[in-house]
Amino acid sequence: MKRHSLATARAVSLATQRALPTRRALVAVAAAMLLGSCGGGSNNANTTSAQPVSVPLQAAIANEVDHGGTASFSVSGTIDNVPVTGSGTLADSTPVAATFNGATVFQTTETITDTVVESGTTTTVTETKTIFTDPNTAAEVGQINDDGSVDVITQVNPIPASAPVGSSGVLGTGTEFSDTTQQTVVGNVEDTYVVESGTGNPGGTGSGSSGGSGSGTSGGSGSGATGSSGSANCDVVDFVNKVTDKNNAQIRKSEKKICVDDKGNSRFESGEEQEHNHGHSNDDFNENAQ
Repeated sequence: MKRHSLATARAVSLATQRALPTRRALVAVAAAMLLGSCGGGSNNANTTSAQPVSVPLQAAIANEVDHGGTASFSVSGTIDNVPVTGSGTLADSTPVAATFNGATVFQTTETITDTVVESGTTTTVTETKTIFTDPNTAAEVGQINDDGSVDVITQVNPIPASAPVGSSGVLGTGTEFSDTTQQTVVGNVEDTYVVESGTGNPGGTGSGSSGGSGSGTSGGSGSGATGSSGSANCDVVDFVNKVTDKNNAQIRKSEKKICVDDKGNSRFESGEEQEHNHGHSNDDFNENAQ
């Protein structure tokens, strides 16, 4: 998800993607601590408001796209049933203008890096995907996955302006292709959301942007948007991107949870990545905030 324009999805160059191992059946449960301005919330934490009974979903998604962010977490789990431990980071870039399948879009990049120790050996696993969104609505219209496969969302549904707690819906459906030539179909794509009842991770109550020993969005010994005290006053929205084959068997699942307040400010809560390879080379990672 970086800063070159795309003539079409077929013209996207994957030469800059790192040839790093792909996590298969990766399960990431990351109640993440933000290191930067994740999710587009205002840097002024004094806007803290009451926990909503509904969330401004369209505004929250637009904020996520517009502002990007980072998170840090510890890692535990297994690689082919071998226990691993370690740490990791998630980084969402801010958008740049691009084209996808002939349409003008915003392009962002999501990168997850895990450094784990398996049987005494340290391994770094990095996964990057490029996400394309409609500049006017923030709706996702496609993405390029770490393995080079391409998701094309052909049915884009309107994002609700407001979504009550307990509600759910389909944001879009489409097709996954094996590569940017879009000649070989891998499976069907569905993007969904669920607004969950409950409160996210605690946040701070101060204001500012630098944190440290005073007030700031990064907390420190003071308080801030991701500080060590205060109430999140938000509800969790669970976004799921799922790919299934012609028999409706799951091939890939990517899940991301953000905590949204009644003003549309949001922050990353957790994530889950699964990829199935017919039961082979399956990894299972749990990632928790540091």
